[in-house]
Amino acid sequence: MVDLKIRILHVEDSADDQLILKRSLKENMPINYELVAVDTGTKGLNSIEKENFDLTILDYRLPDMTGIEFVKQLQKKHIKIPIFLVTGKGSENVAVEAMKLGVRDYINKEEIGSKRLVEGIKEILLESSLPETVDIETAKAILALFAKKSTIHIESTSTLASDPESEIPAEQLASTLKILAEMKILEEEPSRSVIACPDCTSVTSTLILECPECESTQMTKEEALEHFNCGNIDFRSKYDKGEGSLVCPKCGKKLKVIGVDYRKIENWYRCSNKHVFGQPNFKFACSKCGGRFPLEETRIEMLHNYNLTDSGRQMLKLGVKATELTEKSRNKTSSKKT
Repeated sequence: MVDLKIRILHVEDSADDQLILKRSLKENMPINYELVAVDTGTKGLNSIEKENFDLTILDYRLPDMTGIEFVKQLQKKHIKIPIFLVTGKGSENVAVEAMKLGVRDYINKEEIGSKRLVEGIKEILLESSLPETVDIETAKAILALFAKKSTIHIESTSTLASDPESEIPAEQLASTLKILAEMKILEEEPSRSVIACPDCTSVTSTLILECPECESTQMTKEEALEHFNCGNIDFRSKYDKGEGSLVCPKCGKKLKVIGVDYRKIENWYRCSNKHVFGQPNFKFACSKCGGRFPLEETRIEMLHNYNLTDSGRQMLKLGVKATELTEKSRNKTSSKKT
């Protein structure tokens, strides 16, 4: 399964404050994370441009710029990333300005070693929580797919595969991809139109042939012959007596000259109930509900290809982690009640 570590960038010029944060996260952070520290705003901006981070903890006073200038530089580059601003005591006006620019939360520098910062990080993650319509294990399987390739091509749900050890149904993966596309986590591109079941809308179906008389799906196909003299029509194998000799199985007369005694009829079929016919009925059998339907009754659905952008990867990863935190909190609450 893909690594779901949260990557945190700490932009802070004080080595002491870097160490305090490192110890605080180690003691209080409830999820896996990777902490990267840089000591200038320029290094921080370069790191965000070159690497994928899920959260930035930003000191307001840096050697080369302020935290506000840092945020404005990100906006100019059209880069979106959750930011936690660290300000000095009595800097409420700075914090208000930063929040107006899109900073998600802030704390005073004295609180950087407290649980307050970790709780704030958890709140940011929870804001990115996936909706209840998205199963957490399915979201993880989709992340695993995108870890192997940049695009998921769906020819049909039967060809959509996740991790070999995953037992998640392919149709569940496909429906979740659609939900994530609606949430703008994925980019959705039309691929091709397919037939869908008119009853359950599944796009996983098999083309079947049916006997026009009894609807049997068991049949054989062979070249047929028509004997002009008695009007018998049957498969060539029924006439063939070996060594090129053809004898009518109905009247027993020998067929000698094609076009005079008999003619060839191509593409004839015989079903398991011995009905002979020139053209079977074409139907589709739904793999999900088992229903059968002709082409004129089908629904037409569009299949899509899905791409995960860098920002989408961050959103999905945060959503997975946030949902895990939510589930852990619920489990703890349930345990206390019992």
